[in-house]
Amino acid sequence: MENDSTSEDIDLSLNHIALLILQLLKAHSTGLDIDEIKSLLPNGADQMHLDRRLRSLRKYYHLPGKQEGSRYVYTLGARKTAVTDSGAISGKLRAEALNLAKGRCQMCGKTVSEDGVKLQIDHKIPQDWGGLTLIENLWAICEQCNNGKRNHFKSFDAEKMASILKFDTVHQRIAHLLKMHMGEPVDSNIIEFVANATERQEDWHKRLRDLRYPVIGLQITSGRYKTEQGFTRSTYTLHNWRDLPPDHQKLIRDWEKPAKRAALKRLLGIV
Repeated sequence: MENDSTSEDIDLSLNHIALLILQLLKAHSTGLDIDEIKSLLPNGADQMHLDRRLRSLRKYYHLPGKQEGSRYVYTLGARKTAVTDSGAISGKLRAEALNLAKGRCQMCGKTVSEDGVKLQIDHKIPQDWGGLTLIENLWAICEQCNNGKRNHFKSFDAEKMASILKFDTVHQRIAHLLKMHMGEPVDSNIIEFVANATERQEDWHKRLRDLRYPVIGLQITSGRYKTEQGFTRSTYTLHNWRDLPPDHQKLIRDWEKPAKRAALKRLLGIV
C-alpha cells in the first residue's frame, strides 16, 4: 500500500489524464490496450497525448506490456521506489541491466566469455534527447559499441531529437526523424531507438512500411552498408514530405482492410 504522502506527491506530479489512466489500470488487472483506454476515458477528456501520459506514469510505476495478437496490452506493475533523471545508475539498476544482457553486448552481440568484452551500462535514448534513467531505457553494451554510438549520436542535434521524441505516435517519431535528414540515409539503429522511445515496438519495420501507404504518401527507399565489425546495417531515406493526418493510425488500419481500402482508393483516385 502506498502511504498518503507518497500518493499525494504522485498526484501533484501527474497530469489529470495520467491519473485517470492510472485508475483504469488499477481497475483492470488483466491490462488494457490503447484503444480500450481511449474508450474508457470520460467524454471530453484530452486524448491527444496518451503516449506522453503513459510515459509520465512510467516515472512512478512499472508498466509491463505484452503483445496479444494485434493488441499491445499495458498492465500496472509495482510502484517504483525511486525515480531518477539525474543520469546516475544505481547498483540495483546496473545489476538488473547486466542480468538482462546475459553476458552479451546488446548492440553487436559479442560476449564476455568468448570475446573478452567488458560491458558498460548505457542509456539507449541519450539523456540529452530526453531519455530517462529507467530499466526500460538501459542496456549493456561493450566499450567499442558505446564509443561508436556516442560518436555517431553527436552528429544529431540534441534539441531536435528531444522534440521528435515528444511526438505521441511511433509513426510521427519515425517520419519526423527521416524528415530531419531529408534525402539522406538514416541508420536503422537510430530509427529503432526513436520508435521505441515510449514503448517497445516488436515490429517497428511495419510502422516504417505503414508510412509508404498511399493514405500517408511518404516515399522512403532502403539501402544497406557494412560496419567496421562486418555487420550489415540497413538505412532508410525520405524523398518527400506530407504532414501526417491527425487520424493517421486509423487511416493505416483502414487501408489494411480490403473493403475500406477499396473505398479509400476511390477517394484518392487510385485505380
